[in-house]
Amino acid sequence: MAQGNDSADKNELPTPKKLRDARKKGDVAKSKDLGTGLLTLAWMILFLAVSGYAASQLATLASETIAGATSLPFDKAATNLGWNAAATLLRITLATLVPVALLATLTEFLQVGPLVTVEKMKFGLEKMNPVEGLKRMFGKDGLFELVKTLVKAGLICAIIYLTVRTALNGAGQVVRLAGSSPIDNSGQVAAMAVLDQTYSLTLQMLAMVVAVFLFVAVADRIYAKHSFIKKMKMSRRDIKQEHKEDEGDPQVKSMRREMHQEWANQNTIGATRGSAALLVNPTHIAIALDYDQETCPVPVIAAKGMGDVAAAMRIEAERAGVPIIRNIPTARSLWARGEIGEIVPEDMFDAIAAVILWAAKAKSGEAPMWHDMDDDALPAAAAAATN
Repeated sequence: MAQGNDSADKNELPTPKKLRDARKKGDVAKSKDLGTGLLTLAWMILFLAVSGYAASQLATLASETIAGATSLPFDKAATNLGWNAAATLLRITLATLVPVALLATLTEFLQVGPLVTVEKMKFGLEKMNPVEGLKRMFGKDGLFELVKTLVKAGLICAIIYLTVRTALNGAGQVVRLAGSSPIDNSGQVAAMAVLDQTYSLTLQMLAMVVAVFLFVAVADRIYAKHSFIKKMKMSRRDIKQEHKEDEGDPQVKSMRREMHQEWANQNTIGATRGSAALLVNPTHIAIALDYDQETCPVPVIAAKGMGDVAAAMRIEAERAGVPIIRNIPTARSLWARGEIGEIVPEDMFDAIAAVILWAAKAKSGEAPMWHDMDDDALPAAAAAATN
């Protein structure tokens, strides 16, 4: 009962992960009739395109055979006939099978994309279960296949019936006209007319059959897509369970941490670009400081970085024209005590003020952009802040 309720609750679209997992197993939305319809169309086009080439190749083979039979010994003529026949057959086969094989591959690729899996070929006891086989046969998919087959068979039978009836009526008229004609070779003319009419009607019949196959193929493709998505639908409990499993997956956790770290690093670099000064120690730590008399009248920690991030902050500061001040004890103390987005500790105001003042001079061109600030030059508050 719970299983039935769970199945009824599956009204959520499948997640990308579920679709990826199904694809790995070979479960994709694919129409068999689409390939059949396109291949039937290809065979018809090839019949029209290659028939002339095949006829000329066979005519050449026949003429060479007759010429060899009259001018060469029997054994040599037979050998030449074998080689020529094999070469002719190979050329005709390549001209027909290669395009069809390429089209079949292209059709498969356009439907499901690049997909290589052996899951469908693995042996399973459920495939030998007659109950499951009956369920597939009399389920929705089985009934759709039955209706589809009946529609194709009915339409094709109707096409053949109409074509044959038209051909017989036309042939009867031609024969009656030939019988009443005073021309001596009227029989030969009538025969040629019947052959031409038969050829024309055959092409029309093939075209209509191909149209039927393509019509059914489009319907089958739409149904296959709808049926696949319906089969893949999930309940809210399934989605929560999948999310919980992803949360516990070490690989997913690692990927998420890397993405978060990359995002944080990008924000850090961006904050450095717009800061008033960069305080370093000089290689391991970097702290970007915000200060503006109008918008930010007290120094605020805009960003912090250590190691590679600190190096990237220094590079970005040099590129953006942000003054860089080196002071090891002040940088270490501010790193340990300050947080991003917060005002610098009150007892460090004087020390940071000295950094901000130097940065302002550097931006105005009165001081260098990189400065190794001597501890003795800092106010006494900076030394007190480091203790």
